[in-house]
Amino acid sequence: MSDELPIKIYRQNRNTMMMRATLGAIEVFIPHKLKPTDKRVKDFIAQHLPKLAPQTPQTPPEKVSQAEILRLVKAYSQQMNVTPTRVSLRDMRRKWGSCSSLGSITLNTRLSWLEPILVEYIVCHELAHLIELNHSPAFWAIVERYMPDYKALIQQLREAEKALWKRD
Repeated sequence: MSDELPIKIYRQNRNTMMMRATLGAIEVFIPHKLKPTDKRVKDFIAQHLPKLAPQTPQTPPEKVSQAEILRLVKAYSQQMNVTPTRVSLRDMRRKWGSCSSLGSITLNTRLSWLEPILVEYIVCHELAHLIELNHSPAFWAIVERYMPDYKALIQQLREAEKALWKRD
């Protein structure tokens, strides 16, 4: 079973080790003083993995490829006349995307589990932050210009979150 599930190890400011099942993976939290290769960490994982692995929810099927997500970023960037300094995809636990004050856009790899229209909304939302780095009325006016039904899409996104992140 452990061959099928990725094991993600995080070093934290803590005194004990903890392990939990998340969507398609096992997360292990260890004290900073330990390294992931430490025998104590390996023994902890070996002891607890057999109990936890069967409880791990399966990863949802991919609906949108990462290549398509990047194509959407390019298309919306041109349409909105903005240029991110960098676009990256990474696994984020609690948000779909972010935009830094330096113009860097980071999108969650889990976007691939969403319906394409929701991915479009998130891409548009993050690119709008390149114009307005806040959630002011001016920001929402920009989003509405490119996604007139954004309010309904936000509701759909919240429903998708409930289904996808119920254990995260």
